[in-house]
Amino acid sequence: MLEVKGQEQGKRLEFYTEGTATQEDLQTFKEALQEKTLQEEPLNILFVFKNIEGVTPNALIEDMKTFPDLKSIKKGAIVADDTFTKTDAMIANLIPGVEVAQFSLDEMEKAREWLQQ
Repeated sequence: MLEVKGQEQGKRLEFYTEGTATQEDLQTFKEALQEKTLQEEPLNILFVFKNIEGVTPNALIEDMKTFPDLKSIKKGAIVADDTFTKTDAMIANLIPGVEVAQFSLDEMEKAREWLQQ
């Protein structure tokens, strides 16, 4: 399941994922990213992952490689529980020039503050 917030212009784009990520979720992510990119660039994005099962972070990142709008991202904060392995270095290598930092679920506000810096 994927929930998208902040699609309005001037708001931070936030993605909330819980459970198994589906191909429909990836399509929703791609469309939201494309729509937001038309409004403003560069983008700072917050990703929240809870109880991830089924799709590994590596598989999710492999699927995301095909999204051309990833180049529009300036900073990405990953907020996750312990079901999501640390991937910030992998994402930073995948998308050169993007700053990525990973936070625990209880550091949500710290992640938002980091995105605003």
